[in-house]
Parts: sequence; C-alpha cells; structure tokens
Amino acid sequence: MQFKALGTRKIHRWLTLLFGIQLIIWSITGAVMVLLQLPYIHGHHLSQPADKPITRFELLERIPQLSEHYPQAIEAALLSRYVQGEFQYLFRVRTEQTQFLVNPNDFSRSDLGEDDIIALAERYYAGRGDPVITQLTLFTDAHELPGEVASRHAPVWQVEFADARRTTFYLAKDTGDLITQRHQAWRLFDVMWMLHIMDYKDRSNISSWWILAFAGITFVIALTGLWLLSYRYIARGWRRLWRA
Repeated sequence: MQFKALGTRKIHRWLTLLFGIQLIIWSITGAVMVLLQLPYIHGHHLSQPADKPITRFELLERIPQLSEHYPQAIEAALLSRYVQGEFQYLFRVRTEQTQFLVNPNDFSRSDLGEDDIIALAERYYAGRGDPVITQLTLFTDAHELPGEVASRHAPVWQVEFADARRTTFYLAKDTGDLITQRHQAWRLFDVMWMLHIMDYKDRSNISSWWILAFAGITFVIALTGLWLLSYRYIARGWRRLWRA
C-alpha cells in the first residue's frame, strides 16, 4: 500500500510540474473571459448607423429593371448612403461572389473612393469625442488581412482611430458596409481565447489533439490527487485504530 502511494505521488508530482503551467493559464484566461462582458467585447457601443432612413419607396419599383441589368443578382436592398459628399439613394446588390452599389437612375455601378470611406467611417463612429482617423489601409488579398477580421470579407478598408481604445473599423470596399469593429478589450479577449483553446494560429479549433491530450492529462492529475488525498485519510484512520 505504501509503495503504491509513493508511485502515485511521483506520477502526480511530475505531471503537475510538467503541465501545471497550462492549468494556471486555463484558470487565468477563463477568469478574464468571464469578467469581460461579451456585449462590450463585440464593440457595438463604438458604432452607430450611418445611413438615413428610406423615404423614396417608389424606387423599389425599379428592382425588376435592376434584375435585367444584373441577372446574377440574388438580393437587392435600397439604401440612403453618404457618397461623394451627399446622401444618395443606391441599390446594394448581392451576388454569389460579391456585393456592390448601383445607381437606381441609370443602373450603373457606384464605386467608392478613399474620401467616401473616410466620410462613412466618421459617421459610423460613436466613440467619445470627434472621430480622428490616423490610418486608412486597403486590403485586397485575403492572406494579408489582419487576424482580427475573417479572410472571407476581403477586400476591405481598415480604418484606425486615435482614441484610447484604439478603435478600428473594417468597411467593405465596394459597399461601405461596416463589417466589424475592434478595440483593445476585444484584442485582450482574443489573446485569452487563443491561450485557453490552445489554437495559436486560427484561434477557432476547440478540439485539437493537443488540447484533448492536455485535458486527459489534467484528468489524470485530478485522479491521482484524489487518490493521494483519500489514501492519506484512510492511512491515518488505520493508524489511529492500530494505536487504539
């Protein structure tokens, strides 16, 4: 019995020494992710609608003509969007491959430039104070996109603001839609999530072989710890009975 306890104690000690750091990381990252509220992490409080409400509903009657010009379209929506220095009515057309804006008068495509993206980003911004843009970057290659935005959204504009949160907007290149917003708390949460699930590349795989292996080893650590704890009290009880 004593020999088995010594062997179990050695297994427990070495497993704890080798894998205890990851156990600490799981505890810390889990606590941080619980404390950070998801609505705040998503950053919806940093953005607001930039389009005006629709009032000219008669333009919707032009959708059949729109489908003649763009037969590949699978969806169309009417917007009042700030383009070229003023609010204009535009159709947002979606196909299986892309989205783009169309002028409802002559059905020509309406392309957005840097000035349009800047103006839209300033209208999307809902942070404290006036929006001050520090950097504007166009990403056309999905492989060049920062990890904080999904590659499927390329091409996109990255708009960085000069505020304490380091707010960053990602706007669709061809429509000006706000795809997502990022800030410092989201980036902290992302690092905690990466360390917690042990996916250091894509940060999405929660069932990799190494996390399953670590989970199994953690279970062994717990079992050996319970065995040592129960052995201690059982042995102590036998000693008391023997002395009595």
